[in-house]
Amino acid sequence: MYTKRNTKKRRQVQLIASMIGVIVLTVFTLTMSAGKINAESDLSNNTYKYFTTVYVESGDSLWSIASKYATAEYHDLDMYIEEVKAINGIKAIQLEHGSYICVPYYSTEHK
Repeated sequence: MYTKRNTKKRRQVQLIASMIGVIVLTVFTLTMSAGKINAESDLSNNTYKYFTTVYVESGDSLWSIASKYATAEYHDLDMYIEEVKAINGIKAIQLEHGSYICVPYYSTEHK
């Protein structure tokens, strides 16, 4: 009788240990899956800074060009205009018709 109780007790312990193992494995798998999903969504939110050349048309100003190319990474258009001026070595606000300027922009597309 003593051995039947021990055998029954051992089976219960094994069953409990197996259930705990399954639970731990399930939690681990879910955690790893969630981490992978977060990593993939973080990658989709990355922005890359690029530069393009803009032909200055008659009537163009730094303000009009900034309105067209500035993205949400810039807090305001003045900040963008200051960067464009620095990149191009521009001291005045007026642009010369027929010239080209380099302007930055951000995109989520990796080129």
